[in-house]
Amino acid sequence: MTIRVLVGKPGLDGHDRGARVIAAALRDAGMEVVYTGLRASVPAIAAAAVQEDVDVIGLSILSGAHESICRRLAEELKQRGVEIPVVVGGIIPAGDFEKLRAIGVAAVFGPESPLGAVVETVRALASGQPLPEPPKAPAPGIPATRLDHTAICVKDIAATIAIIEDILGIKVAHTEYVDAQKVDAAFFDFPNGAALELVSPRGNAGLEKFLEKRGDALHHLALRVKDIDEVLQKLAARGVPLIDKVGRPGARGHRVAFLHPKAFGGTLLELVEAHEEGASR
Repeated sequence: MTIRVLVGKPGLDGHDRGARVIAAALRDAGMEVVYTGLRASVPAIAAAAVQEDVDVIGLSILSGAHESICRRLAEELKQRGVEIPVVVGGIIPAGDFEKLRAIGVAAVFGPESPLGAVVETVRALASGQPLPEPPKAPAPGIPATRLDHTAICVKDIAATIAIIEDILGIKVAHTEYVDAQKVDAAFFDFPNGAALELVSPRGNAGLEKFLEKRGDALHHLALRVKDIDEVLQKLAARGVPLIDKVGRPGARGHRVAFLHPKAFGGTLLELVEAHEEGASR
């Protein structure tokens, strides 16, 4: 018997690449796939599942509304008098997996889940077999390659540069005005690749308030990463509080993003993606 699967894309987000990849993997495994297309309503998904007599419903959800959508789908299926196992994938925080299972979702897949595991789970659900052991989640955390820099916020950057040059016995390596952040920046580089950064506001209200409250002081730590947007997406999926959801222009032509201090024990943490791997600082 050929397994029939409905792949639904409920909600208002307009990204269906993941849903199409899953649909293709299921077809390659010999299953028949009914794809509802973008922005399908929950009643429409339930009605299509009944009409097409599918064995499994798969939902791809990136909007963050996974809990309410799954609850509504369970009610719609109950009203129609059918029991069809539901599999959910997408940007689902690990902490929400059990909530979805409590609603009745048979299996949940987060970002980076292997396609083979999805296929085998659907096959098991359709045939009434025990579910395969879920794949081990990748190690959580930020895949930092090294400490990029430590930053001190100062009122008078020229005077502080002179002091540090005298104390450390090295010359400032780079200075610039970063228009995207409205700050003057200066870097002292060290042989291991890390740096000391000085930042001084020139129109940055947040840093001006920081100086008013604390004076010249340590402002943030920065870690070097390879793919800043991918790292941010994974952190967001885990519910890590972010200031920036995507990378933005920073000093030295690099892309940067900040995590909320709550994510790092009260310390502001910056992620830095170099404009090219191995680029000079």
